[in-house]
Amino acid sequence: MKSIFVFFISFCGYCLSLSAIAQNTKEINAIRGTFALDSTLWESKAYLSHIRSFNDMYTISKDMIIAETTIDSDGYFEFPTNYFPEEEQVYRIHFSKKRAPVVSLIIGGPEENHFFVIASKTKGVSLQGYSQQFPFSKVSISNSSATGWLKQVDLIASYVDSTQYAGSQLKRDFIATGVHEKLRNIADTLSEPLPSLYALYRSDYRNHSIEHPEFYNAYFKKWKKEKSSYFSIFRKELSLQKQISPFWIYLVLGVLFFLLGIFLHRWYSKRNSKPSKKLKALSVQERKIFDLIKAGHSNKEISEQHNIGVSTVKSHVSNIYSKLQIKSRKDAMDF
Repeated sequence: MKSIFVFFISFCGYCLSLSAIAQNTKEINAIRGTFALDSTLWESKAYLSHIRSFNDMYTISKDMIIAETTIDSDGYFEFPTNYFPEEEQVYRIHFSKKRAPVVSLIIGGPEENHFFVIASKTKGVSLQGYSQQFPFSKVSISNSSATGWLKQVDLIASYVDSTQYAGSQLKRDFIATGVHEKLRNIADTLSEPLPSLYALYRSDYRNHSIEHPEFYNAYFKKWKKEKSSYFSIFRKELSLQKQISPFWIYLVLGVLFFLLGIFLHRWYSKRNSKPSKKLKALSVQERKIFDLIKAGHSNKEISEQHNIGVSTVKSHVSNIYSKLQIKSRKDAMDF
């Protein structure tokens, strides 16, 4: 009898746990949340933006905002999802601080004013905030494992930024390499398409894709049936990067430097050829006098060396200046 009673109690507990799990994962057709905001710091409005690409997650404009709603006195707000696309996409909820523009994001720190969710026409998400001053510093997520993974990826990726001033550069590089490897592992094993791609996006995929293209070929082969715009944009970005590989960059730079070298050589040769042409215009006597001027001799010294009058020397100097287009002995010495 006792064993039957224990079994009955255990069975009831099991049923209750299944009920709780079912209730927690029950699909809802709304993005909703409860945030008891400090009314002296935050406006009582919530805004919803559609994020079309992972490259746009930290940009904001009025065109991106697709809905706004009032946060009631209990801190509750709700955005219906019945007009959303059938496939899951990324959205951003944000609050506005008092006297701040509506289209403004606070990125990083406890006062961060936005939160990313993944939703579709039939799959919503429920959020619960636990801080009045810093609404998104601690948030629980219900009904959306994809949104939970999105947040988890951000937390892992943010570890690289948190250690940028800690220890040596080598240590920071080791940490970054480990974090990026962890993110790629999540991307490779996760069954949720958008969080999987987001994990890859937050890793050092640009450099890694050049060194290990086989990983990305296998990754996109795995998700070949995924037709969302996020995958299309990412594929195009990697395809473009493949076309502009380091080999072609180095080749183009090499050609440019080669052409620059030819140009400089010709310019320098042309520049140096001008004085020689001008010097050829001097007579033999003027050339001798010019050499003595460059050596620092005075007109009197030149007249004595060549056994000519000082006035004749002055006449030669005047002709030299005219032919070489210079104005002084200093110019002659610098010629």
